[in-house]
Amino acid sequence: MTKFLMLVVMLATIAGCTPLTPKDCQKKSALDSCSYKRSGKVTDKDIYGEQASGIKKALDAALTKPHAWNGKRCNVHLDFNMDGTLQNFIIKSGDKDYCRALAEAARRTKFPAFTDLHVYNDMGSARWDMHGQP
Repeated sequence: MTKFLMLVVMLATIAGCTPLTPKDCQKKSALDSCSYKRSGKVTDKDIYGEQASGIKKALDAALTKPHAWNGKRCNVHLDFNMDGTLQNFIIKSGDKDYCRALAEAARRTKFPAFTDLHVYNDMGSARWDMHGQP
């Protein structure tokens, strides 16, 4: 039994937590649950930021005059399918003309698919604070 225990300790030391940690999972030990940085800002360097950036870039690219909206804001609620298909674009508040332009652009936009279920669960139906690009 002692040799078995030594073997288990040796294997645990060699293996560490690496194989038990999915991409972008933050945890202090192998038995902890994963936590994810979930701000969803386009500047974040994680899977949430990548998804947010992809959605924002796709929408900005579909605007007919993207630089005309510098300094404008629009709060919207977006509902997506896992494949990136937009189901709902609901304007909550903001500059009416900018919001209207975003809504029209959203109808023409091919949004990126969600590649991670955690990201989809957090961002697949969420409020977005959109800012016009300079």
